[in-house]
Amino acid sequence: MSKKYMEHFRVFIEAQSLLKKIAQHRDHIEEHQKRIQFVEKNREKRKEIKEENQQQVISMGKDISSLEKELFSKEKDLSRANENLHKVTSESQVKALENEIHKLTPLIEELQEEILEKLGRCEEIESEISKAEQFLEGSQVTLVELEEEVSLDIEKEEAKIKNYSQRIDFLLEGLESNNRESFLQTQKSAKDGQVIAFLNNRKCSRCRFEASSSQVAEVENARNIEFCQSCSRILIPSTINS
Repeated sequence: MSKKYMEHFRVFIEAQSLLKKIAQHRDHIEEHQKRIQFVEKNREKRKEIKEENQQQVISMGKDISSLEKELFSKEKDLSRANENLHKVTSESQVKALENEIHKLTPLIEELQEEILEKLGRCEEIESEISKAEQFLEGSQVTLVELEEEVSLDIEKEEAKIKNYSQRIDFLLEGLESNNRESFLQTQKSAKDGQVIAFLNNRKCSRCRFEASSSQVAEVENARNIEFCQSCSRILIPSTINS
């Protein structure tokens, strides 16, 4: 194997190792960001519930107001009927008033019960609104503190990423331009960040595609940079470390 290309392979392996570390730190950044997103999501959900409850209280307030007007009207009718019952003299008038009183009494009771039920429900909803406001107030303080903590954590992660990126740049600078470009172009196209793959028993270690005999010879003898015909990664002989 050409010593010249062997060194290129070793640079590729080391650069890939650093890319893996960068990916890990990016995962850490995403995890930190998810901590904030979790609190924000809970706050948004509680805000929505609070707003829904507030609208419900407004709607129920209108219903209660309408029921109270209806109750006032029925009670007025009942009072009038009771007063007139003592004034009328004919049997037919007495009977008519008694029938009216008989109908009004249960209607008034139903209205009173409905109003009380809605008032009770309003109190429960207002209590939920109060709890939501307390949660939002407390979680806002928590969110500010968390954002400061996460900002520092992310800053540390980004510093490590910058360090690894600089090390990769330094490593690649030592390569011939065509080999450096091969690595960089493969890095851009590799969605998972895996630029290289080892050739084990003619198969790509990443996608398991079997290389042709001529390509295996090229890789093993390090006469040229070869790419997997399936996943397009740079193929490295598995014997590189032996």
